[in-house]
Amino acid sequence: MTTKVLIVEDNLIIQMFIEHIITNVGSTHVKTADNGEDALYIIESYMPDVVLLDIGLSGTLNGIETATLIKEKYKIPFVYITGSSDFSTLESARKTGPIHILKKPIDEYELTSEFEIIRQKLYESKFESSK
Repeated sequence: MTTKVLIVEDNLIIQMFIEHIITNVGSTHVKTADNGEDALYIIESYMPDVVLLDIGLSGTLNGIETATLIKEKYKIPFVYITGSSDFSTLESARKTGPIHILKKPIDEYELTSEFEIIRQKLYESKFESSK
């Protein structure tokens, strides 16, 4: 089964790195956006299985605001990617119900293993919802 992933990251180098790693994990199809507004537009037609989302997005919607809209309107699981480790930001992020949080900087090995954890969580949530 192919996992459809939307990566929402405004740093092009980080976005390309994540896309490269996720694509090489296998059985994935990846689309990207660099802001919350574009992400919501892409979701309309792409309907990913999971959204990997930078908390500190530039634009009118930050990552937490974008995630809240994704959760309310589309009910798509999401994962935060963050370089911020301050308590208040992480607490605000956790309250939105991500299935996972990835901390920057992230290396290839870590991202590969973390993505497998994310896939397992997606599988478990689909299995639970089909009961």
